[in-house]
Amino acid sequence: MIDPIDVFVVRTIDPEWLGCAETLPRALEMIRESGTGTYFVFSTTTECNDFYIVDPDGELSLVETNSHLVQ
Repeated sequence: MIDPIDVFVVRTIDPEWLGCAETLPRALEMIRESGTGTYFVFSTTTECNDFYIVDPDGELSLVETNSHLVQ
């Protein structure tokens, strides 16, 4: 079975795929581990996505949501 959430980092015009996660908490853990930057998660099940930013202090913030993934 394919994990339902894809995680991407946005460094250029073309997002870079980081991997898959079974749950949103695991996707957010992957984002935090990747460091400062802009990220989005995409649910292959619901086709919805959320955008996040990790600041230089390691704080994770939801920037924009287009889903019901947010807890």
